[in-house]
Amino acid sequence: MIIEFDNVDLLIDGRKILDRISFCIEEGSNTFIMGPSGSGKTTILKIAAGLIFPTSGKIKILNRDISNIQDLYVVRENIGFVFQYSALIDTLTVIDNVLLPIKFRKKREFSKNKKEYIAKAIEILEFLGLKGFENYYPNSLSGGMQKRVAFARAIITLPKIIFYDEPTSGLDPISASQINYMIQEINRKYNITNVVVSHDIISCQQIASFIIFIYQGKIVFKGPPNELINSNNSIIFNFFNLNRI
Repeated sequence: MIIEFDNVDLLIDGRKILDRISFCIEEGSNTFIMGPSGSGKTTILKIAAGLIFPTSGKIKILNRDISNIQDLYVVRENIGFVFQYSALIDTLTVIDNVLLPIKFRKKREFSKNKKEYIAKAIEILEFLGLKGFENYYPNSLSGGMQKRVAFARAIITLPKIIFYDEPTSGLDPISASQINYMIQEINRKYNITNVVVSHDIISCQQIASFIIFIYQGKIVFKGPPNELINSNNSIIFNFFNLNRI
């Protein structure tokens, strides 16, 4: 298993945000973490990425205990993160946004092999349908294109895992479908394990291989999409009816 959560709790100001969260994610999967707003989905991503630490419980990523600082450093080197609103830097061109992780993590190596990294970035942008947009600025791109730039930035270091926080949020159905396709292709081409936080039922049906459903900080379902969709659980049933297009 590439990700393991074992009885993870998170308390903030006396309030339990996550309650005994346990799950395993297989390498090479497209795993969705679903649930209503405020249920704790994004918090799980932040804990897995070592951005916040749980109150109790054990977490292993890439078979490393991330409570150990040295192991956490290694894990972070193997994680890409796509933020909900892309988080691109408006004053940098597309290609400079994509190259940021390399410049930050491997400054000396980038200086020595600058041409190779630029070529690699251009190759990834072309793969994502952004050929010719290398020197554009983010504010001149559509929302869907900005998401793809964020994908390219996450891919550039060839991580083992990419975390996506609501990748289709705010997009029209056509753009959302394109983003879903890209997530699948990233998984296939680069053998990257994708972990997607979403409340988008269509995305779940299109690309998820495994789903974890969170409600009020607790897991109420773990399993394949067809079992979730056919679940008799009233929480899941109501969620689907409220979010179905």
